[in-house]
Amino acid sequence: MAAALREPQPPQLVLADYNLPSFSGPAALRVLKTSGMDIPFIMMSGAVSEETAVSSMRAGAHDYVSKENLARLVPAILREVKEAVTRSNRIAAEKKLLASEARFHSLVAAMPLGLLISDASGRITYANGAAERLLNYDDAELLGDSVTLTSICPALADAATALSVENTGKPFEAVCVTRDGNSLEVLIGVASLNPDAPAEERQMAAFIADLSIQKKSEEVLRRTEKLAVAGRLAASISHEINNPLEAITNCLYLLSSTELPEDGRHYLGLAQKELDRVAQITVQTLRFYRSSTRPALTDVHELVETVLALFESRFRQQRIEVVRRLGSHPRILAHDGEIRQLLVNLVSNAIDATNEGGCIMVRTSAARDWALNREGIAITVADTGAGMDMATRDRIFEPFFSTKGNMGTGLGLWISKEIANKHHGRIRVRSRLRSTGSSGGTVFRIFIAGQ
Repeated sequence: MAAALREPQPPQLVLADYNLPSFSGPAALRVLKTSGMDIPFIMMSGAVSEETAVSSMRAGAHDYVSKENLARLVPAILREVKEAVTRSNRIAAEKKLLASEARFHSLVAAMPLGLLISDASGRITYANGAAERLLNYDDAELLGDSVTLTSICPALADAATALSVENTGKPFEAVCVTRDGNSLEVLIGVASLNPDAPAEERQMAAFIADLSIQKKSEEVLRRTEKLAVAGRLAASISHEINNPLEAITNCLYLLSSTELPEDGRHYLGLAQKELDRVAQITVQTLRFYRSSTRPALTDVHELVETVLALFESRFRQQRIEVVRRLGSHPRILAHDGEIRQLLVNLVSNAIDATNEGGCIMVRTSAARDWALNREGIAITVADTGAGMDMATRDRIFEPFFSTKGNMGTGLGLWISKEIANKHHGRIRVRSRLRSTGSSGGTVFRIFIAGQ
């Protein structure tokens, strides 16, 4: 019998005599039950006592038929086969339902949107992993009595009221409060899970999407647009200033060829010197905001001087000494505007990190990056500031990571790294925290490939 049960197509029904010469109905029933298969089993016997029939049914037999009443056998077989098919279909449907529920729970648990489900009182009954990470709660805290939907997001109180009229609400922007008390800008969509249930039994689902990165990106875009407008305006003004500057320069030249007293010629020299300085500022401003769209042979030293001239007033204000160590091989094939932006980011950060009376060094030299196996130019920007710890150093190239609070966008170094990568180079950093008896500082080294 065990061999028959292991066949690819096992029997649809087992009909067993209670007493057999070398086997028995109860033994066959035990073999069937041990296999775990759901096959109808009908016990037959010549003499049926009530105790024997009850014992067989308790052991798992589906029916007990006496040989003295064989008229019951065919109906019993038809009934049990039909019920077995019904049971099989029900079990298959239950398995499909369980598999569908498992897939649904896996999808909900893995989706990037936060999902919170609450009862009518606002108590949270379910939270997926994304919601826990977004709000910085663990599962036990969110499902406890101390946290409710409205304590996380007060705007959900109005959304719950609106769901009494409509089953789903339009997505809306709101502010959630995380576990550590920080505000988080989010997009929320709500839906009623059982709108036909009594009010006290209704459940609400809230889908939460993090908008913080999008909001930061929008703010950065607004700032970038403002800077672009300011740059175009500065370039336009510089261009317009050039015309009267040329006229004044000519007038001073003509004036210098006339007879002047000694003090007059002295003042004329001062005027010419300051006028040359104004002309240099306008030329540098035009160069700064005029970048090429294709790589071109670029003089790195000229870019360095243009950037340092841009920050000259800040250097003087903070009494920062600027040391230039510009080596040979100054020209590379590059997008001059992007390299200029990279230098601006690094020099600006160096100024912010350096105390009054500190020092910033800019150095260029021909170099070879053995990791990239390329030749090019190395640009080093070093400061004598406070330095960075390991945790900060590991994150400085992440977008939106900033140590300047609301004063920084957290994009400068990330953009600088992208620019270096675009030019087949890379950017590295070394830093040491200032401590008692030990000076600090940070060194950024950028390698730009020559071709």
